[in-house]
Amino acid sequence: MDKQLSKGEVIQLLLETEGRIMLCLDATYSGVDVPSRFRNDTNLMLILNSKMPNPIHIGETSVQSELRFGGIPHFCLIPYDAIWSAFNPDTSHGMMWQESMPDDVLKQHSISPLSSLTMPTPPPKKKKTSSKSKKASPFQVIEGGDSQPQAPNRAAKKPKLKLVD
Repeated sequence: MDKQLSKGEVIQLLLETEGRIMLCLDATYSGVDVPSRFRNDTNLMLILNSKMPNPIHIGETSVQSELRFGGIPHFCLIPYDAIWSAFNPDTSHGMMWQESMPDDVLKQHSISPLSSLTMPTPPPKKKKTSSKSKKASPFQVIEGGDSQPQAPNRAAKKPKLKLVD
């Protein structure tokens, strides 16, 4: 990549290409809003998933989303300056920003475990389509199906399921 991507662009690219990413951040940084029990953690790791029920807002200066901590929702605000790494833990695709790492994290990790992160290839740009064009439906009409749903007949045989490879 010729141009160095911003942290927001890296996070967006990783979510688009990897689906799931881990953000490593310094929760002691000014402006970070996470549950109070994590606010002293310079090595806080949060998982973001593109399929989360709540939207992930990737703004100009921060990432914002409602995340769950032990099942309890908390609206989080994470300034980019607090983020020192973003990567997919399964593929190691991601980015590390050494200049944003707190000193205790630099000493703890000795940089080597994170230095092998690589960025995924960006997806091809989608062609713009007119607003009148329809998206393909994820549903398919099955010939011979009833147009009106009917109450289940308890005496009827249960359908058999078949695994299709």
